[in-house]
Amino acid sequence: MATMREVAQHAGVSVTTVSHVLNGTRFVSEDLVERVTRAVAELNYQPDSRARSLRRGRTETIAVIVSDIGNTFFSTIVRGIEDRLLESGYGVLLCNTGEDPGSEERGIAMMHAQRVDGYVVAPTSDGDRTLKAIVDHGTPLVVVDRPVELDVDQVFSDNEQGGYDAARHLIELGHRRIGTIVEISGIRSFDDRVLGWKRALSEAGIRIHDADVRQAGLEVEGAAMAARALLSADDRVTAVFGSNNLMTMGILQYLKDASISCPNELSLVGFDDPPWARSFRPALTSVAQQPFEMGYKAAEMLVRRIEGDTSPKERVCLDCELRIRESTAPLGTFDES
Repeated sequence: MATMREVAQHAGVSVTTVSHVLNGTRFVSEDLVERVTRAVAELNYQPDSRARSLRRGRTETIAVIVSDIGNTFFSTIVRGIEDRLLESGYGVLLCNTGEDPGSEERGIAMMHAQRVDGYVVAPTSDGDRTLKAIVDHGTPLVVVDRPVELDVDQVFSDNEQGGYDAARHLIELGHRRIGTIVEISGIRSFDDRVLGWKRALSEAGIRIHDADVRQAGLEVEGAAMAARALLSADDRVTAVFGSNNLMTMGILQYLKDASISCPNELSLVGFDDPPWARSFRPALTSVAQQPFEMGYKAAEMLVRRIEGDTSPKERVCLDCELRIRESTAPLGTFDES
């Protein structure tokens, strides 16, 4: 492999000039930059990233810890993070928690051993406790999707307003018995969506039945089972709010198996608005978040902290948008009991 000295000789410049061009540490004339760049390409020079990290006191890697990269919402967040970090030359190490605080703790410990320069985390229900290890160590941290009480930078959606808008839309269509299916309780984003749903029903003077709120666990199959329980009663709901894309998929799975027509027999509003929501028939009414923007903004905030920004911590709340499509309709054949 070529060395920096060989690059300098090939370009007819000093080793110091090569270093400044590669690291951007001092102004270098366009002519010298072009000569060094050409020499690097011709010699196929590969900088020693480990040595550079030691000199700069950084590993130039960021830890990203989310629930499940298989969920399109989180994969889109990660894409936003990667796109922004690429602009600043940072790599990504990824860890999935499966909503398990123990896995979250182990992931943080593993990333700490790798000496990452910072973290972007979508915390589990125990995030306020597990993230303290990062805070206490003084490593830059940005929390995404799920607000925590810690004094750290955070980017999340206005989940309560999103839940409110979903329920309000169904109420305006005449529905008075509206159920909801959530993954698990204790996750701030889910809890806030249900809070908004309840607020809309309360403002409309609609009684909230305990049986109309169902927990489904972490899988699509669990959501299908919850939908079966929700829709098996004689006085069943006439509309359902799926609190994230996995819950919505489970509801749709049950509706297909039970031959329940949507929206003729049941109106459905989802959350997250994945790409398939528009191509599905009926096209799904959904509350859209901004996952790419969330990831991009989180990475931007993190890079600033790594590079020395000491301004007060930020809490950025991104708007949600209710996108009305074909899966919701005015109350039809069911009684309003």
